[in-house]
Amino acid sequence: MSLQLPLIDLLIRWQIKRRFRKNPDVNLLRPLMLQMEARSSKLPAGIVCEAVDLGGVLAERLSAADNRTDAAILYIHGGGFVAGSPRTHRPLTWRLAKDVGVPVYAVDYRLAPEHHFPAGLDDCVTAYRALLEGGLPAKSILVGGDSAGGNLTLALALRLKAENLPLPAALICLSPATDMTGGGTSMQSNAEADAMFVPELMASLMPAYCPGADAKNPYLSPLFGDVSGFPPTLFQVGDREILRDDAVSMAAALKAAGAEATLEVWPKVWHVWQLNADMLPEGREAITHIVRFARQHLD
Repeated sequence: MSLQLPLIDLLIRWQIKRRFRKNPDVNLLRPLMLQMEARSSKLPAGIVCEAVDLGGVLAERLSAADNRTDAAILYIHGGGFVAGSPRTHRPLTWRLAKDVGVPVYAVDYRLAPEHHFPAGLDDCVTAYRALLEGGLPAKSILVGGDSAGGNLTLALALRLKAENLPLPAALICLSPATDMTGGGTSMQSNAEADAMFVPELMASLMPAYCPGADAKNPYLSPLFGDVSGFPPTLFQVGDREILRDDAVSMAAALKAAGAEATLEVWPKVWHVWQLNADMLPEGREAITHIVRFARQHLD
């Protein structure tokens, strides 16, 4: 464990979890993540960021000078379906562009509650189709996302199967939400250990994102979907997260269906700790694992 880890953990508990204890409303994520944006949106020299249109869906294209042009990563940011943007996730996406050596397309999908399910998922499908139509073969595309973006990554793969579109080469899911019923035991057992979230947040998530929907709809809860034929999938999650079992159970479901799943449960880290890579050695190490996985499946 690095010296930075417990210090940042304390800071997150003070800045984020303390607020959710008082008001467990997922919509609080938007002002919190907007505060993050000024700091997280800075890019190092050598990274080019361009606004692009993927079939009518806005996205950021991050690239480095020596990137390959015959492959790409489609990245879907997290934020509880109500918050976040490509800018909040640049500490991760620029590193992927630089270290994997391919452009990263970060999707600026529509957010709830202004745009209910399946608007955001539709945008992700449209963006993926645009990459295919732009000449990239599916075997040269990776799709990844964190938290709600991890949910959308898996839901996207289910939609592609249903629409008989080619699946990407691999999936990357960081602390994904996979079970909207909140059925994992870690939802309660990690209620205190989780540095960010409280289980009561789930009560506000469904009304904000998908009011009146069945929580077992596979496009909302990929854990209940048919994942046979899925591409190789990497899961990273913290052992103290309330969403730990969402990743553990999803990886088990893929393996049971005959798909390749790599599960990494990291000790003492918080939800999507990879975004703290600027300050956190464990964040940089986790990204090194992602890069190794991505290169393996693109090559």
